[in-house]
Amino acid sequence: MTPRDRRRCGSAADSALPTPTASQMQAQAPTDRPTMLGLVTNRGDFEELRVEGRTAYETFGEYLHDIEGLMAELKVDCVETHARAFSPEDFEAYCTREGLPAGEGDSHLAYIADPAGEEEWVRWTGEPLAEFLLRVERAHERGQVRRMLERMLGETAEAALTGVFPEQLLRIAYAHGAEALRGFLLAAGEGAFTVACGLFAQEEPVTAWADLWMEPDGVLRIEEEDLDLLCEVLCVGHALNLPGVVTLSGVSAQRGEVGWEWTFDGQAYCRT
Repeated sequence: MTPRDRRRCGSAADSALPTPTASQMQAQAPTDRPTMLGLVTNRGDFEELRVEGRTAYETFGEYLHDIEGLMAELKVDCVETHARAFSPEDFEAYCTREGLPAGEGDSHLAYIADPAGEEEWVRWTGEPLAEFLLRVERAHERGQVRRMLERMLGETAEAALTGVFPEQLLRIAYAHGAEALRGFLLAAGEGAFTVACGLFAQEEPVTAWADLWMEPDGVLRIEEEDLDLLCEVLCVGHALNLPGVVTLSGVSAQRGEVGWEWTFDGQAYCRT
């Protein structure tokens, strides 16, 4: 769906599909109904859609210009707006899984509003589009990692009977992972850092990262969603005894540029 027609809900990735106009949508729903948008957040995804003929926009800049216009109108109308990244790869996988035709507008709507992807929904707070797209893309990255972790847990022998990994084992593993991460971060001291946690899974590596700031009094400044995901990655490493690595790099207030790495053998960490 496209902002050219001022959609109240849907994907702003594909402008070639026939869909109702804003006035028609307003006639069908209350004006205070929240809006859900599917946004192409990066040039790579846009070019994939353009090459495949799945959007009428010629350039990414033209697309972003229309998005800015749409969001400006939503702001004037005081409409609560949420967005989710429209990922061509994820969309195709969703359609295959759900048995939906990828070329239909209703499939776009179903993908964007899929409750399973709710953790990727980001509320717009009025910031510039460039900043909002970064938040939306970041939420999508976190969602991808979480889905991989859930799949890894669901394929274990422990989850064979119920389809769910035992909660008690996860609680124990989460506590171990969170404690280890806390130790790594506190040891860094005051400064600005980037932390990355990775698992060497059999199918493909799983990695989560986050930027953070450690205050002089030991107070950690980090996005809560990022901290949760880092702990979840380490949790799965402990639960499944998977090898992995933790890296911490940045600028320390006392030591300047620094970098550390700890390897994980499935049971314990070792600084390298």
